[in-house]
Amino acid sequence: MKIEHVAMYVNELEAARDFFVTYLGGKPNDGYHNKNTDLALRA
Repeated sequence: MKIEHVAMYVNELEAARDFFVTYLGGKPNDGYHNKNTDLALRA
C-alpha cells in the first residue's frame, strides 16, 4: 500500500513532519501556496 497524501491539523508542524520522515519514510514537499489568497505554509 502506498499513501500519496496526508492532511491533518497539528500544533507543531515540524515535529509532525519529522515523525513521518523518521518512522514512516515520508518525503516532505516544498509546502503549500494558495495563489488566490497568497497563503503560504512551509513544512
